[in-house]
Amino acid sequence: MVAKDWIKSISDQEKCFMIQRAQSARIIIICAYCLMGIQCFFIVIPPTFGMSMRLTPNITDPGKPMLLQSYYVYDITKRPQYELTFLSQVIYVVIALMIYTGIDNFLSLLIFHISGQLDIIKSRLTHLDKYTNYQEVLKCCIDKHLRLLRAIDVIEDMYNIILLSLFIYFAILFAFYAFRVISVFNEGNHLPVIRFVFFTLTILNLFGHMCLYCILGEILMAQCNNIYYAAYNNKWYTMDPKTTNNLLILMTRGSKPIYLTVGKIFPVTMTTFCSLVKTSIGYISVLHTTKR
Repeated sequence: MVAKDWIKSISDQEKCFMIQRAQSARIIIICAYCLMGIQCFFIVIPPTFGMSMRLTPNITDPGKPMLLQSYYVYDITKRPQYELTFLSQVIYVVIALMIYTGIDNFLSLLIFHISGQLDIIKSRLTHLDKYTNYQEVLKCCIDKHLRLLRAIDVIEDMYNIILLSLFIYFAILFAFYAFRVISVFNEGNHLPVIRFVFFTLTILNLFGHMCLYCILGEILMAQCNNIYYAAYNNKWYTMDPKTTNNLLILMTRGSKPIYLTVGKIFPVTMTTFCSLVKTSIGYISVLHTTKR
């Protein structure tokens, strides 16, 4: 669908809409991978020089720090077992970070592309009276709008379970990381700068990716609402009854809120994100009180 939309012959203004949205998605992708690259640096490089990022090492540590905690069926303190195991964990971490970020970036790419197409529909509806063949233009807008709604349904079916898992993951992990940092400062322990930067980056990474999902959901909902208002504000009273009925179909479809959901339960909006952060802070308060 994305490839066909770019190949289609459209006006310079409509192509500008698509380029602007594509550039927004590109900026988000670059920033996300840069942030993940910095995170990967702090996960991989310090252990290479013998400094673990974990505050509480356990019995699985072989003497030399590893990237990940695990039980090993062989002796990794010897060479070359240690080097091969360490290298394999580096590869796994890099692949995992790329997959984690790639799923987010793919969603942002799809949402911004759909937003660009909705901008085109909105522009055509706003200036519908300026087209000599406005009946054909309106028919094209209805077909394109229906196609985009189907695409949104596909994205919703693909991402709602993923979003549910990530929301639960974010709420728990954000609470534990923040609680861990607060506990270190309350106990008066000295936290090395590199570890403090690592924990801060981890929290910002989690926070940023979760916020990105909700911003994308908010953008999608706002763009769909704009189609409804563009159809409503049109000069439908100067058009023939058949065209007015077609506008009514578009308004009926646009009156229904369109948004991504978390497991078909909650809408993915900034309101939901604020509620999630509030819940995580509540978990931190409970953990802090229990520790006392």
